[in-house]
Amino acid sequence: MTKDLRSFLDFLRREHPEEILEIKSQVDLEYDMTTYVMELERKGKFPLLFFHDVKGYPFPVVVNTFASRRRIGHGIGLEEKELISGWKARSSDRIPPQPIEDAPVKEVIQLGDEVDLNNYPIPVHFEIDGGRYITGGVAIAKDPDTGVGNLNFTRMQVHGPRTLGASMHSRGDLWDFQRRQEERGKPLEIAVAIGVHPAISVAGATNLPITEDEMALAGALMGEGVPVVQAETVDLLVPAQAEMIIEGQILPNTFEDEGPLGEYTGYASSRSTRNVFQVTAVTHRKDMIYQDIVPGASAEHLNLSKVSRIPRTFDSVKAVFPNVVDMNYPMSGTHYHCYVSLKQTIEGQARQVMMLIFGLDPYIKHIIAVDSDVDVFDEKQVLWALATRFQADRDLFVVPGLPSNLLDPSLEGKVGAKMGMDATMGLDTPAIPIQISSESIQKIRKELKDLGLE
Repeated sequence: MTKDLRSFLDFLRREHPEEILEIKSQVDLEYDMTTYVMELERKGKFPLLFFHDVKGYPFPVVVNTFASRRRIGHGIGLEEKELISGWKARSSDRIPPQPIEDAPVKEVIQLGDEVDLNNYPIPVHFEIDGGRYITGGVAIAKDPDTGVGNLNFTRMQVHGPRTLGASMHSRGDLWDFQRRQEERGKPLEIAVAIGVHPAISVAGATNLPITEDEMALAGALMGEGVPVVQAETVDLLVPAQAEMIIEGQILPNTFEDEGPLGEYTGYASSRSTRNVFQVTAVTHRKDMIYQDIVPGASAEHLNLSKVSRIPRTFDSVKAVFPNVVDMNYPMSGTHYHCYVSLKQTIEGQARQVMMLIFGLDPYIKHIIAVDSDVDVFDEKQVLWALATRFQADRDLFVVPGLPSNLLDPSLEGKVGAKMGMDATMGLDTPAIPIQISSESIQKIRKELKDLGLE
């Protein structure tokens, strides 16, 4: 297993060079990197992008690390096809972080007034954005009462050389920590790690119970404890092999406007908790690589936030319905659509499965259930099943008044409607799908590969 972002990049260059695209031409800090990502997505291409020359800055920028499921698998030691079925086994054997002395992230140390965030290539992603945003940084904090650590993603806008606007509108653990500290009139110490091993980012995107430390989950995904070191100005252990650490405090009872920012829905959002993060130190490698995640409805943003949600929902559903085969949250539906396949044993079972998913994941608003012969990762197949196995008067149901994601721009109030579509054939259907022999498929695939047409 690779140890840090650099060794992961070297692994890709060596073993999977088709998955990394080196951009040597100069790019502007505003919009250019986002445009590269979006234009490649439009062509159905999702490489990791390494920008060597960002105008006005000595540091390169890497983006799109998590845009492909295959690359996520490379980062956490799973094959792409195992990302759902293998998550539980891979993530369950937690390994605590390992303190070390030699920390590459401490090669440069800037304290107090020495810090100037304007010296780093923090991009502007979309024209409507309120400013420069740190999107790829993993926020590190600990429960002020129990001391249990926490990793998460919090959007942060550059407001000044030592000030960031922060929004915790997801109301997760970090928000809860800050709320409790604010009630005591105290700041919350945090650190933001930028440029980390993919397993740390995946762990940061995972919502564990507040009693569990995502850093230990990162260790499980890496296969060894994350090397950590004491931060300079806050009482936190931070990844020693990160590219950059920003240390500081979220101030109590202090607020500044933050946003808007292009969110995963494909719309800009000004929804914000309006918190203020006062920076007390920055440490980084001398030849730092800045890591960014394009926000909005980019493949990277959507994949990273789903990589652990889907397996956890799938495992819970399969515990009740072992005949569920696979599950996908397609990018076309941002976070709001789910495709689920099953081998139905009784009439109405597909509807039971969908009702359970609605209860487990409040983000999901539309589900299509299909038979096990349909590949839920092939949207063409799912829509074919919807076209040929579904009748709206019989197979559609709507459940109103359920908790929903507040960033959904169609939402009125805090609850919404959920829609299930049963696109299974039923147990007594006379329809027989046409098939091609598996031997012929393997033969022709090999011939196409030999012709360079795979």
